[in-house]
Amino acid sequence: MSDPKQHETVLEATGAKARVARVYAEALMGVAAKSDQLDAVGDELEEVVAGVVKSHPRIQAFLAGNSVSMAGKLPVLAAAFEHRTSETFRKFVGVLNANGRLDLLPAISAELRTMRDAAAGRVRVKVTAPVPLLDAQLDALTKTLHAQLNAHPVLDVRIDPDILGGLIVQVGDKVYDTSVRTRLDNLRNHLTTSGTHG
Repeated sequence: MSDPKQHETVLEATGAKARVARVYAEALMGVAAKSDQLDAVGDELEEVVAGVVKSHPRIQAFLAGNSVSMAGKLPVLAAAFEHRTSETFRKFVGVLNANGRLDLLPAISAELRTMRDAAAGRVRVKVTAPVPLLDAQLDALTKTLHAQLNAHPVLDVRIDPDILGGLIVQVGDKVYDTSVRTRLDNLRNHLTTSGTHG
């Protein structure tokens, strides 16, 4: 069995990292907003995290690990981001390196995106469909969600033929499941339960 105390320590560490990531995200948002670069810098951060950090485990290990000193990472970071990213972004990465917080890049990116969305009145919505949706369907779904959420929905549409029909829409922790697969599963469970009690 796992040690409950160890589990609590892991949870505390995760919570502490999230709070630190939020502080850095707030700082970056403040600096970038002052120079009217918030969207540009935010997009840069998301691209680096998605295209480099998360896609290449060795790079992620290099950034997060202690095998290379902070001073040793400087020329690598300079070569990676020079002429490819904004000065604001490069300075921010430099601050993270100086404080040994490069491992927080993915968490900071997620926090900053949430803050940017809130400031712009956007809501991220995950949509699962059995087939690609037509433009007219996307427009209708966007208008419906806009009216219900009182915010501009940003759709992330994923295709899963297994749901057979209908849609699964997730907004934050709320899931609206109108898929045929779920309806069939519910019907099957109802018939099984009815057969058991009947």
